[in-house]
Amino acid sequence: MPAAIRLALVCAFSVLAGAQDSHDDRTRHAVESLAAEALRSQDAYRNLGVLCDSVGHRLSGSPQYDLAIQWALKQMKADGLQNVHTEKVMVPVWRRNAERAALIAPAHHELSILGLGMSVPTPKGGITADVVVVGSFAELEKLPGDKVKGRIVLFDVPFTGYGATARYRVLGASAAARKGAVGALVRSLTPISFDTPHTGVLHYEEGAPKIPAAAVSVENATMMRRMWERGETIKLHLEMACEQLPDAPAANVVGEVLGSEKPEEIVVVSGHLDSWDVGQGAQDDGVGCALALEAGHLIQRLGLKPKRTIRVVLFANEENGNRGGLGYLEAHRAELPNHMAAIESDSGNGLAKGLSLELHDIKGAAPVNRERAFNLFKRLKPYLEPLGAGRLEPGGSGVDVGPMVQAGVPGIGIEHDTTHYWDVHHSKADTFDKINKDDLARNSAIVAITTFLLADLSERL
Repeated sequence: MPAAIRLALVCAFSVLAGAQDSHDDRTRHAVESLAAEALRSQDAYRNLGVLCDSVGHRLSGSPQYDLAIQWALKQMKADGLQNVHTEKVMVPVWRRNAERAALIAPAHHELSILGLGMSVPTPKGGITADVVVVGSFAELEKLPGDKVKGRIVLFDVPFTGYGATARYRVLGASAAARKGAVGALVRSLTPISFDTPHTGVLHYEEGAPKIPAAAVSVENATMMRRMWERGETIKLHLEMACEQLPDAPAANVVGEVLGSEKPEEIVVVSGHLDSWDVGQGAQDDGVGCALALEAGHLIQRLGLKPKRTIRVVLFANEENGNRGGLGYLEAHRAELPNHMAAIESDSGNGLAKGLSLELHDIKGAAPVNRERAFNLFKRLKPYLEPLGAGRLEPGGSGVDVGPMVQAGVPGIGIEHDTTHYWDVHHSKADTFDKINKDDLARNSAIVAITTFLLADLSERL
């Protein structure tokens, strides 16, 4: 971070805090120290580089994920965290193996594909079939069954946002199978492509046949769309040798900064340690891991003493099962009422613009006082505004913390700028060279300050 920006931010903290008598000197000093140290230090950047380069991609149940566990344990201990340990979870084991696709007609084209996670394989030798191109589930349903049966369905759906478009990746194979298709392809979920397909998980719906499914690059999807609109017969050969193996042991990795007054009360700060089996998992979610680690490290290194315990959790298996989040819920169910908040960063390294607060009522308990909780939440705003992260709104938190949030723990999401996140998400292009060092430093400050303030609030959300 350039010195001028660092100085401007520190000055902004001082002026803002000085103008508000309600902010005591202890809190102001802690926030200013965290901001200055996060912007000065390059630890988060160095740590993320090691995870990406020396461990690499790390799908749950793979040898690389086991290496990532050892990396995380070593790093937490080096950072001075306490109670460093692993918590075992059983995870699904899916292997991609060899895969290829090629157009046979109207002309030969080798296609760029990535099998979708948890897909079944093609029969040995692959499948060769005509392709049907659709732009929505409704368009598929309108087609007569004999126009789909025995064919491969391509969902050529332009990216309009992750939530709106991901359902074709997740549910497309089952929708196509119900109409008699023998395979499914989806246009990759990205607004921009350099012939880079993007993978991700699919879900087979009960009662539908399981057919092989893969993502194709935007270029290949739009090419087949043009052929379809010209009335040409599109014939494609698809081979996928992926396999589903028995569940295997993996682990969440946990370390703590113990609270000074209420150590039994907990603020979780987290990311997920697993990634897809392509690229390096830098944005998804190496950044979230680096930010969570750095939050604990900064607070520990500066000798700050928040009232509550800060628990750094690097979750397993977010990408294709969420066994880490579910396992944490079961392992810590008894102490769940003592969880003050659960923070998660899982949307890349774009500058954080603010935070979102997710609250859920618990069956059989009094409804959450949302107005009170949000008023307490807004106490963070003056400390985050100098870093450009003062937008605090109701919203979601994260997949990993989702199970405990659904069970009543307040969830905090980090609202990153995702303008370029989807360009590389779940693709071979998700590599460390895309990480902006200055953005990572500022995001480290934002997450560390958020974590400290929540752990040090006089009241619970």
